[in-house]
Amino acid sequence: MSETINSGIEAIGDVAWGTHFCQFYETADDLVSTLVPYFKAGLDGSERCMWVTAQPLRAHDATDALRNAVPELDRRLARGDIEIMDHDQWYQTGQGKMGADAVISGWLQRKEEALSRGYAGLRVTGNTYFLEANDWDSFAEYEAKVNGCLCDQRILTLCSYCTLRCDAGGALDVVQNHEFALARRRGAWTMIESSSVKQAKGALARANAELEQRVEQRTGDLRRALSEKDALLKEVHHRVKNNLQVVAALIQLRAKQSADPAGRDAFAETLRRIKAMSLVHDQLYGGQDTSGINFAEYLGSLAAATVTSYGMSGQVTVEVAPCEDLVDLNTAIPLGLAAAEGLANALKHGFPDARKGRLWLSFQAPTDDVDGELTIRDDGVGIPDPMPATRRGAGLALATALAGQIGGRISLTRQGGTVWRLTYPAPRPRINAFGMAGAV
Repeated sequence: MSETINSGIEAIGDVAWGTHFCQFYETADDLVSTLVPYFKAGLDGSERCMWVTAQPLRAHDATDALRNAVPELDRRLARGDIEIMDHDQWYQTGQGKMGADAVISGWLQRKEEALSRGYAGLRVTGNTYFLEANDWDSFAEYEAKVNGCLCDQRILTLCSYCTLRCDAGGALDVVQNHEFALARRRGAWTMIESSSVKQAKGALARANAELEQRVEQRTGDLRRALSEKDALLKEVHHRVKNNLQVVAALIQLRAKQSADPAGRDAFAETLRRIKAMSLVHDQLYGGQDTSGINFAEYLGSLAAATVTSYGMSGQVTVEVAPCEDLVDLNTAIPLGLAAAEGLANALKHGFPDARKGRLWLSFQAPTDDVDGELTIRDDGVGIPDPMPATRRGAGLALATALAGQIGGRISLTRQGGTVWRLTYPAPRPRINAFGMAGAV
């Protein structure tokens, strides 16, 4: 079980639920030094606790020792947070000693009761002094069963072994049947792991090292692939921008050859729209993220270019609200072209007769709950009030069509000038032919 809990024993630290370990002791003080902090940590962690004692530390001695560390112990005992009992109350029945299966069943029943009452789990210890003395072979078999039956349960089990009752072979059996053991060394508790646990940890460490190496190698491959993809996309955007500039140069040449003022105006409008598209690719080529552009920065560049193209640099000033929202290419092109139409509308109709003024531009990307919004506000003469019942201009019609490509709409209002606003929703998720989510 992956969840860890505080063992309360400094030499061990945190352990996982299902841990079955033991300690070797000689004196009652040895038991007190480990079991008191062990059970205090359990009570502090909202666990149900069960302390089964034997010589040389009986139930009343254990209660007194724990009370020094847990002042409210009597209240916790009365509430059933902890049970402290001698071994004959737990390991023996009226018919004599309980078998291994019966003891394990008893632990599991106590655990289920604890969980049903809202405890985090069951923390137990069993002093096996009398069992060790009477039937060591059977008891070793019992410990092996405990190790197998409780490993995936919300039970923390600490078994206490008297070193005076264990020979060398018995000590090896004890360590082998527990995940690890505690023993005194130079006055301090140290942890002794069984060979099987050491082997498992070694295998896990090797597997982790191999996995980390594979992940690092795969991450490097992905980074290189991503870098190559970004370089390729930047090159594509650069070539598109250059091609648009070639087209713009050809249109400028054709405009100079035209004697028709209306034709030259039409060429100029086309050049402004080409510039709007070119700026999108310029931003994608020069930016760090090829998946989208900072649209507020784009608006600043577009507004400056548009004001210059109308020869109004000294007449109209532009202010763009800061915003870090990114817009993907599929949205940026129609949104940028619509913005170009909105700017052209403001400059052509808002500031007649060399009237000076200001433009304020702002943008906010859409979320699941709020529509995206592009706003162009001016302090010019404003739209007629009421609006004439004539056919709307080609610029507004084109902007409306462009907004429709991203599910948006355009509105014009009079507010100390004119407010041109485009609102559009967040892209809708869709499932492609490969069963993967995309965006519409």
